[in-house]
Amino acid sequence: MLSAITKIRHSLSNKSPSLPIKKQIIFLNRLCKLLTKGYPLLKALRMTSWDHNFKKITEDIIDELNVGNPLDEAFKKANFSKQVSSFLYFARIHKDLPSMFRQCAEILQLHHDSKKKLQEAMRYPIILLIFLTIAFTVIKQTILPSFSTLFANSTIQPWSLIILKITDLAISSMGLIVLFVIGLCLGFYLTNHKLTASHRLLMYEKTPLLRSYKMFTLSFLFSTHLSSLLKAGLPLKEALKVISHQTKYLELAAYGKRIENLLQDGQTLAASVHSCTLFRPELTSIFHHTNDLETLESELQMLSELLIDQLKEKMLKIVQYIQPVFFIGVACIVVLIYASIMLPLYQWMDQI
Repeated sequence: MLSAITKIRHSLSNKSPSLPIKKQIIFLNRLCKLLTKGYPLLKALRMTSWDHNFKKITEDIIDELNVGNPLDEAFKKANFSKQVSSFLYFARIHKDLPSMFRQCAEILQLHHDSKKKLQEAMRYPIILLIFLTIAFTVIKQTILPSFSTLFANSTIQPWSLIILKITDLAISSMGLIVLFVIGLCLGFYLTNHKLTASHRLLMYEKTPLLRSYKMFTLSFLFSTHLSSLLKAGLPLKEALKVISHQTKYLELAAYGKRIENLLQDGQTLAASVHSCTLFRPELTSIFHHTNDLETLESELQMLSELLIDQLKEKMLKIVQYIQPVFFIGVACIVVLIYASIMLPLYQWMDQI
């Protein structure tokens, strides 16, 4: 455990702190507006630097571009998030910078809003959970032993005391489950980068929650980047080759390589895409009924926008259900604890 914590600290210490998400969103939106109005990239960056909050950022990006580094590496050196640098990698091919900056800003905004709403929704439940844990620990250390002593000579234990013990066992089990999940997530974080892309895909397919999450992300990334490459005029095989040779999304590259190999073996495009089990059905159905590249590009772009909208709706529903479900659970535990404390007292008083 100590070695795991040391590894995390070491990785965090070697990693430059990312810019605040809100600052990244504002910067990307301003660049998108300037580029949409026809300004070249360097001039748009210099105009953005008129705001002193972004002066250092733009200077770093311009310096990297002047020495010949690509745009995604320049943004990475300026401490933008991994999502931004990974998206901008594909801008090397299709050069549609306004679209890339807009998509990056939308993804970061979605991440920022979801994180903020989740923190607000979990604030009071976590406070209640802390107080409930402290209260039950006191009850477990004081009241439960007293009740056990009180009814030690009784031939039959009161059912309310049994409820208290069951509640104790349930809360202790929940604590162990939480610790187990934390340890599992920690182990996954430390070992995930050591697995090959094919092994990771196999693990995602067999893990229900990860499967659902990866189906969304891989389908979104594939539809977004393939549509942008087709829009740039690349043939389908060249676009697939770009996806399979990039190193920003290794699982996506593995799927791109699988589709390429199946096409070389004589499989149809629809069957090749269908073999990628972590692609959503909406994505595979597009390739079943669409053969024209122009129509394919527009439908893939539409699908990526629909996926973003679906994610927003799902995140909103999850946040809306967190507090009511948690409060109901806490209320049930409180009622059980109260009943299991008071009912033995009433029973003991009746025996006097």
